Amino acid sequence: MNQDGYIVEIIDEDTAMMRMMRMSACAKCGKCMSASSESEEILVEVDNTIGAKVGDHVVVSMEHINVMKATFLVYVIPMVLLIVGIVGSYYALNAIGFNGATEVVAAVIGIALMGLSYIYLKINDKKFKESREYVPVVTKILFDL
Repeated sequence: MNQDGYIVEIIDEDTAMMRMMRMSACAKCGKCMSASSESEEILVEVDNTIGAKVGDHVVVSMEHINVMKATFLVYVIPMVLLIVGIVGSYYALNAIGFNGATEVVAAVIGIALMGLSYIYLKINDKKFKESREYVPVVTKILFDL
């Protein structure tokens, strides 16, 4: 997945912040900082090992498989835990003869499991960033004429 934008800040020798237009495929992956989910322009941390400078028009790339892994981590796993938590606890509560509000308790357990998945992602956020696997890489500096 390639996209172009402009370097707006150099963080360190290997990292920069880039301003680019949001693509529908990356709308809410969580790697960008935008004022709202409706914003068209976003600010993204990128791997700048080629040495682009502030103001440079650059192309960034992120491996398609890494985009799919990030999507799986952020969307699929929490949703699966929500559904498994609700359905599994509903049947488990009925099997043990729970006489209370089974649906409410099952929903709370499902939401708690989904919340735990997001807590896991937040706790490991630094590890994900340090691995650089999910960070877009500046691949080319474009020259505007």
